[in-house]
Amino acid sequence: MATKYNDIVTLRSMKPAYNIKYEGPDDWKSFIANDQFNDLLRKTISAVRNNDADNHKPIWIAGTYGSGKSHAGAVLKHLLCDSIDKITEYVDEEYHDSKYDLLRNSLMNLRHDTRLFPVNLYGQQDIAHEADLSLQLQKEVKNALKKEGISITVQTDFDNYIQHIENEPAFWEMLIQNNDELRSVAPSTDKLKSRLRSCDTEVLDRMRMALRNGGYSIPLQTANLQNWLFEVQGELRKQGTYKGLLIIWDEFTDIVRSDIGVQLLKILQNIAEAMMSPENDSYFLFLSHPSALNSLKEAERTQTMGRYHYVTYNMETVSAFRIMSKKFKVEDREKYELHRQYFCSILDELLTEFSSSSTDPSQTKADLSNLFPLHPATANLATYFAREAGSSSRSVFEFLACNEVKAFFDDEETYANKETITSDYLWDYVQEYFESDSVRFGAVTEKFNSNHVTVEAQGNEYLAVFKGVLLLNALNNIANESSVTPSEENILKLFEGTMLYDNVPAILAYFNEKGIIQRQPDGNYSILYTALPSNEIQGIKDDLRKTTYLYTDEVIVYGGVANAMIDRWLLKATRQVSFKFFSLSSNEYVLLNKLENFSRTALSYSVVLAIFVGRTKQELIELQAIVEKAVKDERFLKICFFVVQTPMDEKKYERFIEYQANATCAQKHGLADQKETYSKNSEEMISNWMSEIRSGSITWYLHSEQGVISGSKIASALNTNIAPKIFTAGLESLMLIQMRNSNTYWKKASVKATVDSVLSYNTKQEVYDKLVPQAKHVEYLFQDSLDDNLEWKQDVGDEHPLKKVSNYIDSVLKRYRTNNQVFNLGEKLLDLTKPPYGLFQSYGPMAMVAFAMRKYVGKIFDTNGKPRTAKHLVDDIVEMFKVWESGKTSNKLNFMFESKEAGSITKNLIKRFKLDRLPGYSDVSSLTDARWAMTHEYSASVGYPLWSLKYVPECSDENRELIDGIIKVITDSESVKNPQLMSRVAEGLKNNIDLGNLLLESANNFEKGFKNYVMGLEYINMTEPEFAEAKAFLGGHLEGTIGLWTERGVEDTLKNWRLDQQQERLRQENQKRFEEEQKRYKGEATTQGGNDKGVSTWMNNGSQVGGETVTMAASPQFESQVMKEKRNVIARKVMPLASNQMLRDLLQDLCENADEQTLNIILKHV
Repeated sequence: MATKYNDIVTLRSMKPAYNIKYEGPDDWKSFIANDQFNDLLRKTISAVRNNDADNHKPIWIAGTYGSGKSHAGAVLKHLLCDSIDKITEYVDEEYHDSKYDLLRNSLMNLRHDTRLFPVNLYGQQDIAHEADLSLQLQKEVKNALKKEGISITVQTDFDNYIQHIENEPAFWEMLIQNNDELRSVAPSTDKLKSRLRSCDTEVLDRMRMALRNGGYSIPLQTANLQNWLFEVQGELRKQGTYKGLLIIWDEFTDIVRSDIGVQLLKILQNIAEAMMSPENDSYFLFLSHPSALNSLKEAERTQTMGRYHYVTYNMETVSAFRIMSKKFKVEDREKYELHRQYFCSILDELLTEFSSSSTDPSQTKADLSNLFPLHPATANLATYFAREAGSSSRSVFEFLACNEVKAFFDDEETYANKETITSDYLWDYVQEYFESDSVRFGAVTEKFNSNHVTVEAQGNEYLAVFKGVLLLNALNNIANESSVTPSEENILKLFEGTMLYDNVPAILAYFNEKGIIQRQPDGNYSILYTALPSNEIQGIKDDLRKTTYLYTDEVIVYGGVANAMIDRWLLKATRQVSFKFFSLSSNEYVLLNKLENFSRTALSYSVVLAIFVGRTKQELIELQAIVEKAVKDERFLKICFFVVQTPMDEKKYERFIEYQANATCAQKHGLADQKETYSKNSEEMISNWMSEIRSGSITWYLHSEQGVISGSKIASALNTNIAPKIFTAGLESLMLIQMRNSNTYWKKASVKATVDSVLSYNTKQEVYDKLVPQAKHVEYLFQDSLDDNLEWKQDVGDEHPLKKVSNYIDSVLKRYRTNNQVFNLGEKLLDLTKPPYGLFQSYGPMAMVAFAMRKYVGKIFDTNGKPRTAKHLVDDIVEMFKVWESGKTSNKLNFMFESKEAGSITKNLIKRFKLDRLPGYSDVSSLTDARWAMTHEYSASVGYPLWSLKYVPECSDENRELIDGIIKVITDSESVKNPQLMSRVAEGLKNNIDLGNLLLESANNFEKGFKNYVMGLEYINMTEPEFAEAKAFLGGHLEGTIGLWTERGVEDTLKNWRLDQQQERLRQENQKRFEEEQKRYKGEATTQGGNDKGVSTWMNNGSQVGGETVTMAASPQFESQVMKEKRNVIARKVMPLASNQMLRDLLQDLCENADEQTLNIILKHV
């Protein structure tokens, strides 16, 4: 009869961990392949196949202790290195399912082409210096070759010994003298080197024997190691069986973590890079813990992982449960099944839950049930421990062989009570490991050490639950997954189906009440203090109370939780709300300054809400008194005050400070997970307080009014009671909009189509027909205020919001209607975004502005003088709301009005001068347009400037004055600022009939007048035949179009024309005189029989040099003394008048070369 579990099930003896180097025959075949391993196998096949450069890499497997990585590595070794006949049975059995066809075929196809030679290394390998690496690798390769009966000698062996002989000649001389066999073939070091250079294997063998007999070892130079490995690879290929090496290095963590780990890793990485070359088929297979690379910098770690197929190998729950079940050997199947099936029937839901995430839930559930009497929750936590925190000395499999578990199997009481191995057993097993890692588990172990005596005094059940809660806290600290959070639900699962299950809630209540492990705001029994120095935490707490969280408003905004909750509460608020929390500050003055700054920066069209919170009831009383005074202050008339009647409470404040101090301290010590836990608890506290506020009451203040509302009714109070009191000319001031409220109608959007409809159509129905359903506010605004033709109804009151907005816009624009001043529409109407209007980008507000601007279509102009049509104003209004929203300004909104006189002038200029008939000027619509048409197109078409008309005999003085006025208006944009001028010109154009006669094309008055003007200019003395030439000169020398020619400009240019003529005449006369003299001198020279040297010199002095003529007129030889004196007098008078170099050159030229008539003209003026 069974009296204990050992009678029906026992624990098998199993190796605690798989050791590749010392594995037994076929040990590897006990491996259970899973999806994780199959992915690893696929990567390995793609690497060894060597047909893809990106995948042709060595392999690195990183897994925690007990994860199965070593066993997985062993399987890879055998699948790649054993003969095909030795792996076929395993492959056929493990991969018989059709879903593995591709993987199985890929493996077998690879093996038909490729077999690798295995070399095993383990751990540190007696490597203490960099030089030891090559020695150990060479030794293990040679040992492996020797074990398989393979003899290989490669070139690098000879080169390595030759280099050593040259570096250490005394050693080798000693070795030769002490070894007869070596001395017989190489009596000197020179002879020894000579025979090694000729690759004499007999000498090499005798030399190696001599070294072995003497107990010496000559390591490869690190630089030669890479070449040596690939030469070994080449020799293996020549022998035909193997294609390359597979160097398996288990517990590689020891190498990387050693003092010289980084240097060794760099050497191995260089070899790994060479292995990636397509001509090589050798590979590393490293097996390490995931933390192996933690000592490297991030860039180095990334670079290292990139050189390998770096695979993280986790303990999968599926395989872990199956492997763990092999630990149990059933001795009495019938009784075992009776107990197992009973227990599993009452834990069916728990078994299903722990199996649900598996790729094969039914198999995993069966494996988990086969672990009886191990409780499923304990098995689940054991896998978490192995995956997240396992160590070589604390694997999950050793747990089942520990003394506590063995005692359980041999205990009659546990069998009689149908007990299972619960989580407290697992705690006892892993506690020592937790104690060794105070950084991650110090908080948990300190909690145990401080309280286990007190808890144990309450009984074993209390202690078991205590250990279970501690275990969940420890694992949650590193795994952070829902199934290991210390919630009441998960704690109950630890003991589900056991005798103490029903007592768990009471035990947890005891822990909470006594402060042993308190229930946190999120409902979890989390450990909230750390093993960090208590005096350090106390110092942080003191500092937080005095600085960061001195005032309550600094507490409530922590983590943004309260702001986010308020945002959610305001989702049904129609108008946007700008809110901020306030509390007592250092003094009332500071508090009011904060309020003022908040009001100034808040969105102008939003409800500005100041929410006052307090830590205690007394604080709230003080705040209420401050608010009652502030609400009467003119600075705060736009602010609505909320005084929250639910204080935080001093105890909760202290608890918040406790959380924050621990979070700060944890962060300082690099404990990110603990910091996150404390921060999260702080946020939960704020969330709970906000929930209490929502359930409590709030007193609101606005202007001289106040009231009390529920925290859950904030949005509705703002919509119906508060916003209409602030925005008395806004949408909500219309009762119809309040009654038919919908957030959709208030949706923030730039609605160009709605603006277009209001501006472009002339009946209300046409506008309605174009509105989308969301634009219902437009219909409500127009319904009782406008008639069918979009005109004001007679009974519309001034309090209607549409009327108020229209009146305001009219009052602003009225200031700019008569002075032709440029203004920015967005800046001038900016107050529409503020109370009492509060306009913003939405259907109703944009439609209100669009309606108010209808009367300004064609009456408002851009800075180029173009009138703004309805289509233009659509864009203008959209742009205006856009810049209001962004807080910027836009030059696109710079406009002006044209005065009545400007409009009259434009109209009559078009009429009198027929400007609309000019090409391209059919749409002259502004004074700017008319100016351009007159000065450019019109004057060009008649060929003469407008002032030409003043010089025809028929032009009266009145017309001359009018023409001067017109010219002033069309050529000077600033003339619009001269009202007397504008009025006089407008009146003259309108009433002067004679001007029309002057403009008759048949009269040819423009040419006549212009000719009269230029012919009458004194000093020009133009003759009729010269007119055409003079006109052409003007066209080539006067800047600007004909319409911009001035009388003075024409006169000055013609003077230059006349001077040019005189200069040319003088040049010609001098040239002629020069030629005559030249001819005369040549004749005289010929007659006298002389040479022409003097003539040549004379020619150089009086010939053309550089294109300019040096004339005789300026030579004393041909000019009287009177003329010379006259030139000197003129030069003294005019040269000081020259303002630039060009003018000085011109005057000097005149003084020296002008004829007597020109000199007389100059003297007359100077």
